[in-house]
Amino acid sequence: MDICIKELRVRNYKCYEKVDVNLKESNLLLGVNNVGKTSLLEALELCFTQYKRINEEIIFVKKDEVLSKDKSIILDVLIESKEKEFSEKWIDLFGVLIFEENEKEYVGIRTTIKYNVLRGDYEIDRRAMNSWPKTNEMEEFQNFHTERITKDILEAFPVFYLDAKRDIASEMGDKYSYFGRLVKDIKLSDENLDEMEKHLNEINDNIIENSAVLKHLSSNLNEISHVLDSGESSVQINPVSRKIKDLNQGMEIRFTDKKSESFSIINQGMGTRSWATFLTLSAYIKWKTNEMAEDEAAFHPILLLEEPEAHLHPQAQRKIYTQMSSLDGQKIISTHSPIIASQAKIEEIIHVYKKGDNSKTNNILVNELDGNEIRKIKEEVFKTRGDVLFAEVLILCEGETEDQVLPQFFKEYFGCEPFELGVNIVGVGGFGKYKPFIRVAKDLGIELFILSDGERKVIKDVKKAYKKVFGEMSDELILERIKFLPDECDFEKYLIENGYKDELIKVIDEIESTKDFLITFIENNNGKQGKRVQTDKKCKECNQHIFENIVRDYSGEEGFLRALLEYLNSNKTEYSSLIGKKILEREDTTKVPEVIQNMFLEISKVKDIPINEMFHN
Repeated sequence: MDICIKELRVRNYKCYEKVDVNLKESNLLLGVNNVGKTSLLEALELCFTQYKRINEEIIFVKKDEVLSKDKSIILDVLIESKEKEFSEKWIDLFGVLIFEENEKEYVGIRTTIKYNVLRGDYEIDRRAMNSWPKTNEMEEFQNFHTERITKDILEAFPVFYLDAKRDIASEMGDKYSYFGRLVKDIKLSDENLDEMEKHLNEINDNIIENSAVLKHLSSNLNEISHVLDSGESSVQINPVSRKIKDLNQGMEIRFTDKKSESFSIINQGMGTRSWATFLTLSAYIKWKTNEMAEDEAAFHPILLLEEPEAHLHPQAQRKIYTQMSSLDGQKIISTHSPIIASQAKIEEIIHVYKKGDNSKTNNILVNELDGNEIRKIKEEVFKTRGDVLFAEVLILCEGETEDQVLPQFFKEYFGCEPFELGVNIVGVGGFGKYKPFIRVAKDLGIELFILSDGERKVIKDVKKAYKKVFGEMSDELILERIKFLPDECDFEKYLIENGYKDELIKVIDEIESTKDFLITFIENNNGKQGKRVQTDKKCKECNQHIFENIVRDYSGEEGFLRALLEYLNSNKTEYSSLIGKKILEREDTTKVPEVIQNMFLEISKVKDIPINEMFHN
């Protein structure tokens, strides 16, 4: 593409009071349901659609606001040349509407929807802009060109909108659908047309002549000429269309799966029918692009696609996104699919969310990241935990045990599953892996909380990573969002030191199917050589810490707790999913450990979520 719609600005349209959206060649809209993804697609469509039914329902109105007839919708688009100057075909189209800023050529188009007192209705007005105003000066802007936005300009930006309810079965019967538009003229020469229609007539006559039923029906239908007294009239049955131009009305698509018998596409599942509709659009765009290229005409298709993943399995979702990316034109795709999100470039992501009574957008600030940080976000967030991109609240934790038990404690504390409140809980697999998630949460406006181990080095490194993304702040503010386990504990040690020893021992006995298993474990391992650990001694030659095998000492109560912790640390996979259930068997507030209650309380303040009566002070 030699041009691009660089920016869309929206004022007072549907759920958007004010939003500015920077656009790339390909764009992916992410967000939960009912945040305004479809409205953003519709706003862009309005900028280039000649005729559209409009009414006051599309005007943004705040809660308790009484709509004034003076309130209008403003939609601005900035079109830029990929090079410093527009190519000849675009210069011929835009002419004097082109303006220059920062040694580059642009065209700005404003679409205004306002109430016309004389007509008693809302109307669309389009005007060319002589410059691109600052965002805070947009509504007072009056520097418009006297030349009109012509029909030719709008037709050079055809909008192809494919909504989530697409179905090839209905498309085939609609002459205005992309399927109908493509097949309405199958472009045959007059000579071929006459020859084929001659054969079609012969086929029809042959079918009727050899079918007693059709012959009988035709004979009886022709009695109508006696009723109408029309003399020369006759009724003709057409088992097959006799005119090539009418073939599309009875056209059928059949689908053969490997060696099975072919079936009509109408009898296929919704996934296949949805995909076939998209491929029809793809075929239509390619056909029109080739036509315009042959005429050397200005042509910039805009593709607005809703939920391409609808009814498709994961592998098909990956494949259809690849097909979409290959289409000519500027693409804006809305999706709920983490699989599709993982395939997009980070800079293509547009996150849509609700704030108060209106919708907003934001992006991951790629220009503030280096190549390694971008890679980590792509690999550790997008590809493995893409559902995070749709979260309203993100809870990060370090280890496997926390990842398993936090959802259980959350449900007990709030009375519902985390996902019901838009909360994602993610075990990152080590304190050094927090940063990519912190960056995504900050840039996308996701409320972030962390439950972290309490070792000194961990506290130092986690605070440093948090401040690098969010900026310098007091420890008091940090501790509202990050709960460090006390006394340099990891999660297992915290549970042992805070009264959950009995539950841990019961879980071990269940796993090992042996009563008092830990006592047997101590008897078998006490005094024996244990794993190698780092000591305070250093090598004189390389100055590195020396590792030595320790001798296990499980004597006394302290030794018993040491054995318990050692077992837990080496068997997390087995017990981590069970420990939460065992602790929740308690009947008082200690069924949710205190440090976790403190974090949940902060979350309830931010999200204004009611909590279980038991945990009210």
